[in-house]
Amino acid sequence: MSARAAVATTPYGEVDAAALDALQAHYDTTRVLDAVDTLDELRTGLNDPEGLRDDLLHVHGMAHALVNGANFAAITRDASIVEQIEVVLDQIDHYVAGLLSIRDVLCPLEALRHEDLAGPDRD
Repeated sequence: MSARAAVATTPYGEVDAAALDALQAHYDTTRVLDAVDTLDELRTGLNDPEGLRDDLLHVHGMAHALVNGANFAAITRDASIVEQIEVVLDQIDHYVAGLLSIRDVLCPLEALRHEDLAGPDRD
């Protein structure tokens, strides 16, 4: 009985053979497609004209007036600056959680890097 190769050569490069075996047995690649859906949701939210960018600009206007003594913005919303900051922080937390969930999906695939493959020429 021969020893199994530590590195497997694939059409996508050399990978850790044991990690590949484990992933083939237990990893659901549709999770990566779910991550794409999550990214699309986040991207849509970031590009929404009334989304995070608009809210940040509104907070800037409020903070600029309060902190720097600038003229108060002509357009006001019902939310106070504290409430508006909470809205922005909640949005950021949502985006961070989404990105971390995508990271969690991809981390198991990182096991494909075999220690023999690491090094200055392989990073």
